[in-house]
Amino acid sequence: MRGVWTSYSARHAAQLIGLPESAIRSCIRDGLVGTPGTVPAQLTFRDLSALRTVKALVDAGLPLPRVRRELVRIQLTLPDGASLAELTIEARGGQVLVRGGQLDAPLCGQLALPFDFPAAEPGCGGDLRELPRPSEAAMPPAVAPATAEQWMARALHLEDRDPVAAIDAYRRSLRLRPDCTEAWINLGRMFAEAGDPTAARECFSSAVELDPGDATAHYNLGVIAQDACKEADAIAHYRRALEIDPRLAEAHYNLATLFDQSGDSRAAIRHINEYRKLTR
Repeated sequence: MRGVWTSYSARHAAQLIGLPESAIRSCIRDGLVGTPGTVPAQLTFRDLSALRTVKALVDAGLPLPRVRRELVRIQLTLPDGASLAELTIEARGGQVLVRGGQLDAPLCGQLALPFDFPAAEPGCGGDLRELPRPSEAAMPPAVAPATAEQWMARALHLEDRDPVAAIDAYRRSLRLRPDCTEAWINLGRMFAEAGDPTAARECFSSAVELDPGDATAHYNLGVIAQDACKEADAIAHYRRALEIDPRLAEAHYNLATLFDQSGDSRAAIRHINEYRKLTR
């Protein structure tokens, strides 16, 4: 007699919820579901409920990275032992609304978290690596963009407010300076978050052609390949990323999940141990 199924892998959860596996891994690492640093992931029914909330917010037009950030903020207000699964969370009128459930916590009634950008196309980007932003990235350009650098600054400013306009700004920047690796990587990330992995892959590949030693571009190509179930390609890109930047913890984590899925427990353990060392 078979036992009752009580846990789900990241891949199984992705299939059930309708999000990329990389998005599930990101939610695990953020502490929204599961246990960070555990391979294989063991997600519960409660975790699936929280992931359905993530999917609903993404379907409502909110970019996944922003959804994750806001849900982490909400989770920090919950008492020990409470879960996002116990809340009714929805996007309405540019806000994330949280209606409290049966919690013995100060969180009750309705919490509104404002989003000051228009609804974008539903995105499904996952744990793509973002390049560090300059401190002035949050400031809008003082003049109408005319140079590649000005279009780049505009794109950075628009990413959370208007992803479609940000993509257009990155494209304009690249027309003026097609050899800008950073712009290709950022544009690829925006395409991935908008649910266009083919365009994302082309952008990351362009970045690698320009700079074969860019760890972020290789890592992001690995994420795209892993979501497409091209495990061999994903492993090759993650390994190359680690050759360039041995402290890229996310690459170790993703390699651990891939090797665990393939049955190579020794390699999986080695990489998850490296991940834990780097994230202590």
